Amino acid sequence: MIINVSYRLAEYKIIESENAIWWETHSGFCSVKTGRCFISGSTLFIENAHASEENGFLKGEYLDQLNRLPKWEKTKYYCTRFHIVKCKPDQGEKSPSANNKFSQPTTQEDISYRLGQFEIVEKREAQLSWKLYSGRGTIKVGKGSVDGNILFLGRGEAEKTGMIKKDFRERLSLLPAWKKTNYFCQHYTLYSCETNTTCNQLDKSIPSTRSENGAIVFRKKSPRIKSNIKPITATGTIQNHLKTILSFCSVLVLLILKVLFWLIRIIFKAIKLFMEVCAMGGKRFLKWVLKFPN
Repeated sequence: MIINVSYRLAEYKIIESENAIWWETHSGFCSVKTGRCFISGSTLFIENAHASEENGFLKGEYLDQLNRLPKWEKTKYYCTRFHIVKCKPDQGEKSPSANNKFSQPTTQEDISYRLGQFEIVEKREAQLSWKLYSGRGTIKVGKGSVDGNILFLGRGEAEKTGMIKKDFRERLSLLPAWKKTNYFCQHYTLYSCETNTTCNQLDKSIPSTRSENGAIVFRKKSPRIKSNIKPITATGTIQNHLKTILSFCSVLVLLILKVLFWLIRIIFKAIKLFMEVCAMGGKRFLKWVLKFPN
């Protein structure tokens, strides 16, 4: 027997079963949207909606039911919009020559890696940053963080360095490939599960720990991005059908009352207009009678 446990997260209902996580939220008149979720590290990723169905609840009723559920506390963050890309395998890095001007690192504390067109810089304090050539001697620089098996690339700012594109790419080709995560994410919208406010980057205390030899070791947990499991819904019960009928009847009564009120106003205006016409006609008849003897 499959047991489902529901939680509250902002205006989402998070439904957790033995082998899958789903989300649900109100999407209009007596209807909800549903979709899949997956967890990587301390982040719950909410995928795009793939189904919409009726459940018999107006939004106020739905939120009342939602507020009775326990709060979701199994992750520190949740992400609603994201684009996760798989890190490509190393396609053969060049061996640096002794005379190459890019072969020596800038400092002994920094270690640089290659990730597509990005340079990932790892510092001794387990801090990460990224660099990307943006044109005309300008490099975009931003902070990075690792959560689970995903490297997050935060917002970047342009810095004028004078380096040309050819030099940046040549230096990039000499760097070892980034292999500490299987995925990276550059564009995303991250929220705090505690406050429901947006976060520009993950907490610095999350990313990693250090091994005995000083190398940074990240937590490994592959995100369940693909799944063929269908969502489990509770619609179709007698209680939901009764609520749908009651909601429909209440809306129908309101519409009938509105139409009746509109008809009464029209009838009242018609009677008032008829009385004014009759009053004007009576005055003219009286004037004609008074003029007749003369």
